[in-house]
Amino acid sequence: MAHTIAILSVIPRLSYHLRMQLPNLTIFDVAPDKNDTLKNLKNADILVTDCDLLVPYAEKLQSLKWVQTTWAGVEKLIPSLKDNNINYAVTRFSDQAFGMAMGEYVVAHIFNFERDQRQQYESQRNSQWRKDGKILNHRLICDLSVGVLGLGNIGKSIAEKLKAFGATVWGVTRTQLKEKLDYLDEHRTIESLPEVLKQCDYIVNVLPSTPDTLGLLNGNILENCKDRGTVFINVGRGGIIKEADLVNAIQQQWISGAILDVFEKEPLPKDSKLWTLPQVTISPHISGVTRPQDVARFFAKNYQKFINGEDLLNRVNVHEGY
Repeated sequence: MAHTIAILSVIPRLSYHLRMQLPNLTIFDVAPDKNDTLKNLKNADILVTDCDLLVPYAEKLQSLKWVQTTWAGVEKLIPSLKDNNINYAVTRFSDQAFGMAMGEYVVAHIFNFERDQRQQYESQRNSQWRKDGKILNHRLICDLSVGVLGLGNIGKSIAEKLKAFGATVWGVTRTQLKEKLDYLDEHRTIESLPEVLKQCDYIVNVLPSTPDTLGLLNGNILENCKDRGTVFINVGRGGIIKEADLVNAIQQQWISGAILDVFEKEPLPKDSKLWTLPQVTISPHISGVTRPQDVARFFAKNYQKFINGEDLLNRVNVHEGY
């Protein structure tokens, strides 16, 4: 049976890449927030969409069979799915492409922090030939212990990249692992988080936003990092720690730096203290950018499972929040 697929997304050329992957299907774009948006969506039995664009229509598309989102995080969509009697499958986009991109981000920022790349750029601007501090006396990644919070597709990929550079890799998950991962040196569950914080030079958060992870690093738990001078990298979700608690951890010197791609509020408000702290590196939620060719490739793989009646990849569990 041929299916009709609607695209409700702001990602440029997504429908083009989907047609390249699945040329025999009927694929059409639907403009968001128009008078005929709902009517057009009802003409499809499969929808590829950005989470925020789906929210106003989530309960009104009961004829849908499957929704593939273009985001890895689905926390904005979860309330709509919980509050309404949704009878279609929802899958989220998270594949090797995200893992590659975010693994590059983490490795690059560790490299830059350890070699004080910021000072090198400043020296170049001032025509200064400086070799002091970490510019000359720096650690290699193989000298470091790095904890990865969350071992989904993305977390596993980040851990694997770090291991390739020789790091001692600690992995932290909510439950025990069902498989042995050769690139992990140590594994702990969330209950042992204080131990991991004490043992690691870097902590990389890749956890999704769920009731279990919201505020996980609030309060004084980062005090466990103070003897090691740990650096906190957040590429997961900003809700894992309140901004005030993060600022306090930096000012108390519990952590020696923070590399932040996600925040409690986005865009990060101009009056946020994080902008002014020299130990903080800020990027605008770009560690893993959704590319249309990657979404199309993932959707094509999932579509084959859909038509074969197999379990879909990354199916959302509404109760767990991802």
